[in-house]
Amino acid sequence: MSSLLSQSSSSGIIDAIGDTPLVELQSLSNLTKRRIFGKCEFLNPGRSVKDRPALKMVETAERQGLLKPGYTLVEGTGGNTGVGLALVCAAKGYKCIFAMPKSIAKEKINSMKRYGASVLLCDSVPFTDRNHYFHVAAKLGEKPNHFFTNQFENLNNGDSHYHTTGPEIYKALDGKVNGFICAAGTGGTINGVSRFLKSRNKDVVVYLADCAGSGMYDYLENNKQNMYTDNLIPQTKFIKRSDGSSITEGIGIGRLTANFLNAEIDGAIKVSDVEAVEMAYHLLRNDGVYIGPSASLNVVGAVKLAKTLPEGSNVVTILCDSGDRYKSKLFNHKWLKEKELEPTITGNNIDFVSS
Repeated sequence: MSSLLSQSSSSGIIDAIGDTPLVELQSLSNLTKRRIFGKCEFLNPGRSVKDRPALKMVETAERQGLLKPGYTLVEGTGGNTGVGLALVCAAKGYKCIFAMPKSIAKEKINSMKRYGASVLLCDSVPFTDRNHYFHVAAKLGEKPNHFFTNQFENLNNGDSHYHTTGPEIYKALDGKVNGFICAAGTGGTINGVSRFLKSRNKDVVVYLADCAGSGMYDYLENNKQNMYTDNLIPQTKFIKRSDGSSITEGIGIGRLTANFLNAEIDGAIKVSDVEAVEMAYHLLRNDGVYIGPSASLNVVGAVKLAKTLPEGSNVVTILCDSGDRYKSKLFNHKWLKEKELEPTITGNNIDFVSS
């Protein structure tokens, strides 16, 4: 698989990145009369979709002479990119340091540390604050013999999905893809997949699944009227966030990243935390699929998108990571009770998905 990401030869665990199965979520297909598929990115060796851009960004930096033996790789991450990069760095012999919010699930932090990474936990502050984890990482990356991967603006992120994830989806369905939907954290996944699918069939409908507290739904659905700039970071275009917040981690962009701007998106669909939690438990109960909150948010989005398309349509989404990363949150009933998000739906129905 890694040969698709890079012309350089490689060996070991990084060869297992990609070529994940595309599975039909049978309970949802039966209930919607449309075929709904999930790309099982939780079966990558680092257990998430972020293994793909991690490998692409590292190997491109190596070829360009930006990352050399003895260097330390640095990134600001909401978790899964850090795990993917830590895995790749361990396989290739690099040290790595990750800055990330203190609020991130402890399972992700522990995963990075197990690969030998150093983790700097930062207060959850606005992006305009220089103590934001992104700026902490960027500053650290300026040190000699350090390389900042800059996943948000590094277009190798999106390109990894253009060259691998998109073609894999297209091939698995013999080109019969009617709709694709996923959330955006950096924008890399929807960037690469949307560009590839639309290069093969311009009629493929691509939608963004968005959570509360993000600004992307309003940006896409309201003629891009919610942008603003800030004098502290004048080169960045920000997006006014919607009310509320979400338990999902690493998604919901508050600024226009290079990866997101390159995506080819037709519209956006809102998904609530209640819907995402109920879907996670529905899939576990009815399909045997154990995924995290951003993945279940994607699936809710797929159901909503499917309902707008003719019966029999094929709709694909990304099952971006495993439920194992969220035992202390999504699959902790005490935590869910504190958040007033305990699942209430039983049986095989999706009445919890709003129209």
